[in-house]
Order: sequence, then structure tokens, then C-alpha cells
Amino acid sequence: MKNNRNFLFYGIGSVAFGIKGNAFSWFLFFYYNMVIGLPAWMASLALAIATIWDAISDLIIGYSSDHTKSRLGRRHPYMYAALIPVPIFFVLLWNPPTFDTDFNLFLYLLIMAILVRTFTTLFEIPNQSLGPEITREYHERTKMMSLRYFFGWMGGTVMTILMYFVFLKPTAEYPNGQLNPEGYEIYGFVAAIIMLVAMIISSRGLNHLIPNLSKPAANNNFSEIKDELKSTLLNKSFLVLFIGGIFAGMAAGFSSALNIYFNTFFWGFSTFQIGIVSIVAVVPGIICSMIIARVLSKNIGKKRAAIICGSIALALTPVPYALRIFELAPSFGSNGLLLMMSSYYFIEVSTGVAVTILVSSMVSDIVEDSELTTKKRSEGIFFSAQGFSAKAVSGVGIFLAGLVTSLAGLPTNAKPGAIDDNILINVALYFVPIYMILYLFSIYFFSLYKIDQDTHESNLASINER
Repeated sequence: MKNNRNFLFYGIGSVAFGIKGNAFSWFLFFYYNMVIGLPAWMASLALAIATIWDAISDLIIGYSSDHTKSRLGRRHPYMYAALIPVPIFFVLLWNPPTFDTDFNLFLYLLIMAILVRTFTTLFEIPNQSLGPEITREYHERTKMMSLRYFFGWMGGTVMTILMYFVFLKPTAEYPNGQLNPEGYEIYGFVAAIIMLVAMIISSRGLNHLIPNLSKPAANNNFSEIKDELKSTLLNKSFLVLFIGGIFAGMAAGFSSALNIYFNTFFWGFSTFQIGIVSIVAVVPGIICSMIIARVLSKNIGKKRAAIICGSIALALTPVPYALRIFELAPSFGSNGLLLMMSSYYFIEVSTGVAVTILVSSMVSDIVEDSELTTKKRSEGIFFSAQGFSAKAVSGVGIFLAGLVTSLAGLPTNAKPGAIDDNILINVALYFVPIYMILYLFSIYFFSLYKIDQDTHESNLASINER
């Protein structure tokens, strides 16, 4: 019962990260490009640079929190330090002043994106790193990570639903609500408040763990720090997850940045219809992913479960685009098309989130595998490096999205239904093969992971014998 309470507060800690991730993946590029009018290549470049910096800051914060000594333990000082900056900079990101030049707007987006990402990471990495200490049991970790990803995804999805049903409702001035700048500005304020409340609840809820958490081992010089990082990051099971995460991160950044473009222009959905997709497909998909991850993990192990779920998601990727290109899909913007895409998104979310849950649980098991060699617990390093692999290259994925829209000739400030269909088809023809190749490589590297339940329990027994 006590662990369930800890799992709950641990899960709530991901709400802020989920909202931020959803905002950057779904709305920010579109907002600055199609609503404010910043050229696609400049918007994507600013977000790519910010993402690469965020990846670097992950490693710095992860290592620092592993070695911080304070009366609040290793993790909580960073979590509390992030509480005020995160909501302030998030509001500023969505409420830019008017600039005379695109370059000044580019600089503003770059600076605000870096600040939001950095301070969200200041909370997320230490908070996530508490997980392996909350429980060391193989299947309990999958349950715990399921809750964390449930709250993270629900935070982002609830804000998406509010965005499409409340903030971006069509008006006389903006019959297509996605192009209404005021909706994005209000979104920034509401999301910032929810992020702050969630971070406070998680930080306070896990505060009682501090006396029983592991204490940091001191490093006396640069050589020791270098040796520790080398022995930690060269763990074989971690390396394959790290490389797999690089390809998965590129695929995710690429797909997410183009998602709103496809929904708005390729499928022709209204704001109301996109909101419906979030309710009938994404929310049930998130819940289903928790069940899939836990059931498959218990029956066939985490690695095999991740491979199966990833393979299903990969195989389905080209289907809706092929149906649309060959004119076999229901008509543009119709309820029939909405039903088809809702079914597709449900399966995609169910399997895709299950993979993420399982891989994060696999990272948790690497902590003890590494501890046998290094004699140190390095949760912060592992979770920050996992974040690094995804973030550093998701920026590349976002930049790829900008290049694809530019190469295909997608115009700025375009109206749904007014774009040449050949342009939209070209975007899809660029997207599908690139995405599938990236995702295929990620599944391959995940398949090389070596730690199963027997190995994990053996590692725990060896550590306890010391």
C-alpha cells in the first residue's frame, strides 16, 4: 500500500514533462510557423538547437544530482529549484512580443525554448531518478513506470483536448481555430499553472523518502569522474538502449512535428475532430498501453514485449497514408476518415507508449547491473543519458520536419483545403520511409538488450551479499 502511494506521487511528477513535451511536439512549431509567421526553417532550427542543448543539460543535471550532498538528499534540491522558473518561462514562450524582423523572433523562440527545456529538465531528471530506489522488484518497476507514463501522457493529452475544444474554438475572425493566436496565449497560462501544481504535489509527496535514499559517493578529481562515467555508460545493455533511443528520438521528433500538419492539411480535420481523436483514441490508448506493458512483461519479459509492440506499430505506419494516396480512404475531413484515423491512433498509442514504458523499466534494471561493477548507484546518469539519446536527435527530427515541409513546398499561413494535393502527398512520401527506417533501427538495437528477470534477481542477490 505504501509503495502504491509512492508510485502515485512519482507518476504525478511526470505531468509537467508531459505537458511540455506535448506542447513542443504538437503545437510550438506550428504556432510560430503557421500562426505567427516565422519561416519553417528558422522555427525548426531554433527548436532543434534548444533540443540539443536540452540533451546536454540532461547529462549535466543527471550527473550532478547523483553526487549532490544536502539535507534534502540528492534529488529534491533540483526539483524545488525548478518550481518557479518552469511556469514563468512557459508563459513567456507562448506570449512573444511583436518583433520587427524574423531574426529577432527566431532569437526569442530560441532563448525561451532553451529556458523552458532546461528548467523542466532540472525537475524531470532528478524526479525520474527516484524510481529505481522506490522499488527494486522487476515487475513492480514496470507497474511504476506505467503510472509515470500514464500521468505524463494524460497531462499532455488533457491539455490537447482543452486546446482543441476550448482554446482553439473557431471564431468569426478565425473559422479555423488552429490559426487563432489568442488560443495559444491562453494555453500557455493554463498549462503553466497545472505544471506548477503537479511539480509541488510530487516533490512534497516524495519528501518522506529522503532519509532512506542512497547517499552519493564522493569523486575527488577529474580522473575519477571520467572513469566513473566511462564504466557507467559503457554498460553493454545500456549502450544498446542508448543507440536505440537515438533512432527512436529522431523518429519521434520527426513524427510529432508533422502531426498537426497531417491532421490539419492532409486529413482535413477541424479542431473539434482533432479533439475527438484525443478523447476516443489517445486516452483509451494510454490506458491500454499500461495493461499491455504489464501483461506482456510478466509473460514474456520486457525486451520481447517491447519488440512485439514496436513491430506492430511499425507495420501499421504506412497503411493510412497509402489508403489516402491511392484514394481508398474515406473522403477528406469526413467522419468516416475520423473513425479510420482514430482506430489507427489508438493502436499506435497503445503499442508506442507500451514500448516507452518497457524501455524505461529496462533502464531501471541497468542501475543494479552497473552497480555490481562501479559500486555506485547512477540513476541520474542513466535516465539523463536515455533522455540525451532521445532529445539530442529529436531536434534533428524536428529539423527534418522543417526541411520536409520546405522541400515539399508547403506554404506558410496556408488554409486547409487550399493546398495543392500533390504538395501534401509529397510530404507523406518523404515522411513514411524516413520514419519507418528510423523506427526499425531502434527496434533492432532494443533487441540486443541482455538483462532479463533472472539476471536482475541475480544482480540484486550479489549486491545484498556485500
